[in-house]
Amino acid sequence: MKQTVLLCIAIFSCNIAYGQQNFINVPSSEVTKAHKLFFQQQININELIQSNTTIDYGLGKGFEIGANVLGLNFSEKKASFLNNDSNDVDPYNPLVILNGLKEFGISERIKLAVGAQSGINYNFNKRKAYATLVYFNLLVEDLLIHNSKLVLGTYYNSKHYGGSGNRVGIWLATEVPISQKLHLMAESVLGNNSLAYTSVGIIYYPLKWMPLTFGMQIPNTKKNSYSLVIELTICP
Repeated sequence: MKQTVLLCIAIFSCNIAYGQQNFINVPSSEVTKAHKLFFQQQININELIQSNTTIDYGLGKGFEIGANVLGLNFSEKKASFLNNDSNDVDPYNPLVILNGLKEFGISERIKLAVGAQSGINYNFNKRKAYATLVYFNLLVEDLLIHNSKLVLGTYYNSKHYGGSGNRVGIWLATEVPISQKLHLMAESVLGNNSLAYTSVGIIYYPLKWMPLTFGMQIPNTKKNSYSLVIELTICP
């Protein structure tokens, strides 16, 4: 119990500095408003407890920039944080990442987004290994249902970002409201790398600018594990 409390303190005090706005794994393609901050903290729970943290700043004219701390893994069994800077089967972690996003308005309900995340593993005393994700997304809003979202996209991930497996893949995601404060979400990252999951869950809005996501990640490849997901987003 003491270890779990210490873990929570570490996550929320040390990592408030996490990629761009995500459903769970798929970027939502929504840009942070000009001169506003966006924060997202995601916790994945299976045999490990993983923290992924994002903070973004809106520059205006469809641009945002930000920073991530990804893959901060804690093992209760070993009572310690883990790092990987040599095993190329799995992503390197933790990763310290910079991110950027540009959104292009095609119509009132359709947008195109181009985003990238790039950084290095945290152990700066050893040989630095760069990790990169680049993607192109099409976002369609209010398709048949008001306030719904549909994202279709393609991505490239480097070996140190997504581990072994495919470097280029596709993903899709959707969010559908069932009430003002409760939405359903689903997404899938197709491939056989460490990003390849299908996720389903609910998004609860206690406040309009503070959605809470509760979901499950279902592996699309045998090397990945099932996990529960809790995600806090703050977008004032």
